Amino acid sequence: MKNLVVVAIVILISVAGLAQQQPPTTVFVIGGIHQSHEGASKYTYERMGEIYKHLRPDVLCVEGLQQYIDDGTFKLMPRDFSRFMVPQAKKDGIPIVGIDWWNDNGGRWLELQRKSENDPHLASANEVWGGLFLSLNRYFAENDFEQVNAPEVTALWAAKNRLRERVLAGFPEYRFIPEFERERNDQMLAKTVAAVNAHPGKRILVAVGIDHKFFLEEGLRAQGVRVLEVADVMTQWWK
Repeated sequence: MKNLVVVAIVILISVAGLAQQQPPTTVFVIGGIHQSHEGASKYTYERMGEIYKHLRPDVLCVEGLQQYIDDGTFKLMPRDFSRFMVPQAKKDGIPIVGIDWWNDNGGRWLELQRKSENDPHLASANEVWGGLFLSLNRYFAENDFEQVNAPEVTALWAAKNRLRERVLAGFPEYRFIPEFERERNDQMLAKTVAAVNAHPGKRILVAVGIDHKFFLEEGLRAQGVRVLEVADVMTQWWK
């Protein structure tokens, strides 16, 4: 009996030692700028592929649907990721997790968005967040990865989205727009958390449109996940 107790203690100590040696899971959320990459002087589609190679993640979570990642078509995936980043990750053989979410209400969401953009009752509000979008877009066109993904830019984008959400929620006709977007972000967050839990001790790159960056960062941090800022990732991952 005494020998069994000793063996059990040794096993527990060994397991504890292994747990201490395992590095913490770290996550970096990179924001793509979709079609704006085409007019960018530095933050181009090609640059997204280069950044992936510099970051060398163990796992890639990407704004895409899993079935189209698995079949290699990358259907519905933004070109930010489908042109260079995901093909390189496939070549490297790392896990690629599609975290996007869509359902049959997506068409209604798109239709209502177009209608709201031309609604005279929303003219002044559209000017505010539309103007901020255009200003940031010009900034994106002239700057690179570190500037576009800076926390200050993420905070501006978050403020724009929260203002838009608050205004649209005040119009019954358009309330569905922020509700659908919230559901999509919630689903993307849940899939990302599942990927984090499935790959302990790994470096996980989350590649999404910049519209989703702040929501995922906040949601992951609220669940105790270590999310790196761009300055941290440059010192801890970049090679």
